Amino acid sequence: MHYLAVVGKPIAHSLSPVIFNIFANKCNVKLNYVRILAEDETHFNQIVHDFFRQGGLALNITSPFKNAAYNVAKIHTSRAAFCQASNFLTIGEDKDIVANTTDGIGLIRDLQVTNKLILENKRILIIGSGFVLESILLDLISCNPLSIDVLARNKERFRLLQEKFAIGEFKSTLHYDLILNTIPGGEGDAVFAKITNMNDNTFCYDLNYTTDKNIFLNAMRKINKNCSGCNGLGMLIEQAKVAFVQLFGSVPNTKIVLAELAQSGYHV
Repeated sequence: MHYLAVVGKPIAHSLSPVIFNIFANKCNVKLNYVRILAEDETHFNQIVHDFFRQGGLALNITSPFKNAAYNVAKIHTSRAAFCQASNFLTIGEDKDIVANTTDGIGLIRDLQVTNKLILENKRILIIGSGFVLESILLDLISCNPLSIDVLARNKERFRLLQEKFAIGEFKSTLHYDLILNTIPGGEGDAVFAKITNMNDNTFCYDLNYTTDKNIFLNAMRKINKNCSGCNGLGMLIEQAKVAFVQLFGSVPNTKIVLAELAQSGYHV
């Protein structure tokens, strides 16, 4: 029996245990996967050390501890080192904690494979400047888009991201090919209102997922009813698949997971 967990705050909403258990059932892997609430960074660090000391195999990390996860690790993959963020912790051969990030890979696979989007030479807009951007910008840049702009509420954060990734600032007159939202539902109305131009073929992608109506997608369709889009459920499944394959060597069928989650009320 392999012991895994996901750590974050809040954590009750996390679908990671559900997804990993579906993967495990289809691939004949025995798991004990739990959710762990961390109150703050000090508590988070203690949880991580206790987990691996007790024989845990791997930890998934969600907000707001992805930077803390990077800092608690002694070994970092090149992707995690560049992003300075981690959503996936394992233990190395020398019992050192290893930090990796699979968020960007999961996002790109969902965009390119599941949704059949071509990112090369496209104009991309990201709404929000939270720490998830460190996890996805490197992989987005590697797809050779024409430009990546950010519509940020926090100007200081934007300047830091601009210096690190050479991104641009939101341009109200520009028609973007892909709009990615990172702001949680209910918090972005004032920011969404700044977007006034949208083509029929603009794809709107919300990194959040929920059983409720999608506030971001509804706001974008008020600008142009013909735009298409989806939420981040596919990204979550794809980044979990990367971690599962690394841990167990088996390749699960993500379409089966989507179908089972849809029966529970989750849809893309």
